[in-house]
Amino acid sequence: MTAPTVLDMTVVLDRYRVRLREVSDVELERQAAAVAVLPGGDGLRRLVDAEREYRQALRRPVVSAPPASRTVSRALRAAAVTAVAGAPVAVLAGRAMSDHADQVPQVLLYSPVVAVGLVTGVVVGGRLVRWFDDRRHPPAVDVDEADLDPYGRQLLAQVRARRRARGEVC
Repeated sequence: MTAPTVLDMTVVLDRYRVRLREVSDVELERQAAAVAVLPGGDGLRRLVDAEREYRQALRRPVVSAPPASRTVSRALRAAAVTAVAGAPVAVLAGRAMSDHADQVPQVLLYSPVVAVGLVTGVVVGGRLVRWFDDRRHPPAVDVDEADLDPYGRQLLAQVRARRRARGEVC
């Protein structure tokens, strides 16, 4: 029997690499265990490791900036919360100031304390809006595809198809 040539091994490794993309994660782990015990299977081990790293990189969540519409929406919500929460405080402060307006110099009525209070109100309002938004839309949880029921797999396939249609990498 003749020894395999380098060209034959390259073709075999290329076929193996193409087939690795199609197997499930469980099957990939089985093949990794089988390849690990092979003597001289360095090329196969590297292929399996590279495929594992590729799949892990795909699973990592990608953090992107929120769309402009969401940013505007948050700003409007923060302004609304600040206005609603600040209205009673402004009314009470206005009444107190009108009672004592003749006793206090006009310059002190519009002091930096008012500006600090307004800035604090805006910041607190923004944080409240973010807190409520995080409660309404909690972060996504990674789920293994093998754990999904048939309906979940169908939904996942639809999402992937839509992403591919938009040109995203699935």
